[in-house]
Amino acid sequence: MLRQLVDKAYRKTRKLEQGLDPALTADDIVASVARRVRERARGAVRGLPSSYLARGVTIRNRRHVRLGADTVIGSGVTIDGLSRRGVVLRDGVTVDQGAVLRGSGVIRNLGVGILIGPRTSIGAFNVILGQGGVRIGADCLLGPSVTVVSENHVYSDPHRPIREQGEVRAETVIGDDVWIGAGAVVLSGAKIGAGAVIAAGAVVRGEVQPGEIVGGVPARRLGSRAGD
Repeated sequence: MLRQLVDKAYRKTRKLEQGLDPALTADDIVASVARRVRERARGAVRGLPSSYLARGVTIRNRRHVRLGADTVIGSGVTIDGLSRRGVVLRDGVTVDQGAVLRGSGVIRNLGVGILIGPRTSIGAFNVILGQGGVRIGADCLLGPSVTVVSENHVYSDPHRPIREQGEVRAETVIGDDVWIGAGAVVLSGAKIGAGAVIAAGAVVRGEVQPGEIVGGVPARRLGSRAGD
């Protein structure tokens, strides 16, 4: 009975046809449910009753942070909402351990912010910086240690420190159903179309077409999901 209830809840929340792995034992399921109950209680205590918060989660500038229903925030995650539009996570977003989501870099020039669509998974130790604005669509998968930025430093004057020359910002957009492999870097102003696949370790700049597969430094076309 417990397996059936948990399986149904999991599939409904994640909008998946496949549920629990048959190899999970009853003890495994009980332990998982107990952990989720603790995380939900932790969320409620911190004023986020529809979210699951692991230990060691840091949320700064809370009034600029909006978490949708059934968001799961892993241990050691830092979310700093200070920005013009805030940091917004839609329903069912998961953020794995050690990730950093920051809406701004410095208080002298507030950033635009970050928007992450429903059911997207942000991998362990991802860094997402929203100075120029970052939009990530629904149902995306970001592997471990992915970096997404939306700002570059100006360095054209060799006689002045780079930190004094200001920044150039450009919105970074990742469409729905995009898979980004471990260690990839998405640079400021990049536009990744829906359904694209980014190979591990790639450095992405400019545009990636919908359904395109890219890899390398800088990233280049390797093929497409349609097979052409």
